[in-house]
Amino acid sequence: MTEMKPTPSPPSVVGDVLSSVLKRVDPDQQLRTYRLWTFWREEVGELIARRAQPERVRNGILFVTVATHSWMQELQFMKEEIRERLNTRLGAPLIRDIFFVSGAVAAEPEAPAPADEPGADVPASGALIALPPIADPQLAAAFARLLEARARRLIKTPP
Repeated sequence: MTEMKPTPSPPSVVGDVLSSVLKRVDPDQQLRTYRLWTFWREEVGELIARRAQPERVRNGILFVTVATHSWMQELQFMKEEIRERLNTRLGAPLIRDIFFVSGAVAAEPEAPAPADEPGADVPASGALIALPPIADPQLAAAFARLLEARARRLIKTPP
């Protein structure tokens, strides 16, 4: 009696595999919310960005550190407009609420580091994102490799 060997499946595209893994790890696509760090200044304006900076996102709530109580009160009046603008830019209602907290705001928020590779400045629609600092060094390195691989793929693939 001869044994039948299973037919090998065709190779998978790495992007498809990563997409599948990300859907299992992040079914609500919350990682997309971290793109807002890249366009916060554009959406709220220079004046507000110098006094209020996004700190973290948890369960759809964006925590924003604000320099003074008077600015915190002013931003409370603008909260819905800011939330709507951010969600429009994100392409989905990922921010459910904004919570303002008093705290020290960096004199100049960190700008994304200049890209070493030509073409790495792919538009936001190309799904290239900048993440806020990640405390776990192994996780940070894994995400950095993932983003670099995605950038290389976007550079090679014409729109």
